[in-house]
Amino acid sequence: MPQDLRLFRPAIVRRRAALAALAAGLLIPARRARADPMLLRIGGTGMALATMRQIGDLFVATNADVEIRILPSLGTSGGLAAVAAGPIDLALSARDLADADRTKGLQGFAYARTPIAFVTHTDVGMQEISLDGVARILAGQTTAWPNSTPVRLIRREPSDADWTMLRGVSAAMADAVRIALARPGLLTVATDQDNADSIERLPGSFGAMTIGQINAEARRVKPLVLDRVPPTVEALAAGRYPLSRTLTIVWREQHRQHVARFLAALRGPEASALLMRLGHIPLAGPGA
Repeated sequence: MPQDLRLFRPAIVRRRAALAALAAGLLIPARRARADPMLLRIGGTGMALATMRQIGDLFVATNADVEIRILPSLGTSGGLAAVAAGPIDLALSARDLADADRTKGLQGFAYARTPIAFVTHTDVGMQEISLDGVARILAGQTTAWPNSTPVRLIRREPSDADWTMLRGVSAAMADAVRIALARPGLLTVATDQDNADSIERLPGSFGAMTIGQINAEARRVKPLVLDRVPPTVEALAAGRYPLSRTLTIVWREQHRQHVARFLAALRGPEASALLMRLGHIPLAGPGA
């Protein structure tokens, strides 16, 4: 384990455990290749892990000298810190690289865009919602669904990118986010997988997830039509659906040859086709 690995462990217990697994070599293989292959280690934002695991399977099928290992969610910040310091080879980021990241020798490209949907438990008798309706739920003004099931808002941490996205929608939404973050007694989850687990499990739940994560993880949740527009790739590409997340893959300036091979494959037709099937708009390859 690198001496300074503890410096960029996130405070969240789940992410701390993931980094500990990285240090111990207890990583989750996307697919095992031959004995003693070259190892490609990938970690970062939870919303992209399941999709990248499937892309990794495609890559290893034609690159038998490489083994890909996917770390449980580190979050964007944890993934960028880990790739900069060396424990992982590639980071998956839910934001663009900042100048501060590039000064650490990091490079990256946006490889996909996917809609962000407001989602509920499958027992909720709702098919659509408005942005005003979302704001009322966040602010605690709407406390029950039309079928009388209590609304159970699944709250993310204050620094989560979804809150930042929502604050930018309108002044009213920014105020609703402020109220939601201050409300007592709400379940607050740490990672994208915790978020998905809670929405899937808890009757009356309400939260937000990307369509890419829902499809790649085969989540049993109900995405809601937003202001009469479905959260589909087609609606996003046409400019009709307003909410999305752009995913970036990040590497160090000095990287090994099999890292470059994987990046080339991510731009290729097979990866682009898989991204589209799982609810993404490819941004870096033939489907772009």
